Amino acid sequence: MHNVELKLVRIALLAALALLTACGAPPGLVRADDPVKVSRIFEVTSPIEWARYRFPRGEIWTVDGTSLNRILYLTNIRDKYHLFSDYRATKRRPDGAFYRKGMDASELEAVFRDGFTGLGLANVKTTNLHPVQIDGMTAFRFDMSFDVGNGLRYLGNVTFFERKEKLNLLWFSAPAEYYFPRDEKAVEQILRDLRIRK
Repeated sequence: MHNVELKLVRIALLAALALLTACGAPPGLVRADDPVKVSRIFEVTSPIEWARYRFPRGEIWTVDGTSLNRILYLTNIRDKYHLFSDYRATKRRPDGAFYRKGMDASELEAVFRDGFTGLGLANVKTTNLHPVQIDGMTAFRFDMSFDVGNGLRYLGNVTFFERKEKLNLLWFSAPAEYYFPRDEKAVEQILRDLRIRK
């Protein structure tokens, strides 16, 4: 597996994906225009097909492989827990990319940047933080860019919201050349049509 693929798989919670691989579980399939439930939080309808990998805290979807395009869904991140792993802030380890309920959107954007850098992504930049309406709920979204070890530049966006004092997010990313422009319209439609369990 290439270095870039290792870093991106790590983002999707390596332990969960390794478990799926070890069990020989094939990916599921998200069919175009067929609504699917993600972790009992989201109802998602996509205009295109995706391979679908499930794990305890969410799902990852890809068309061409996780190093070329992916949507990461993470759900029910609890207070004082790390964004991208299952460990909690402690007195001995108080700092890091930990979600804390009640953070405002700009504080969460900074926590996301720290989390992305901690995953091994380089030159992480976030811009254009703004509120968005999803299924009658106020969420926040920002655009991002980053580099990985093979020299590719990636673009993406993160949409996040609090529900029942827990953080939920969707993170789309793909290489800036070809894959991001090709898939961006489909992801925009997914976000427009997204339904959230109240």
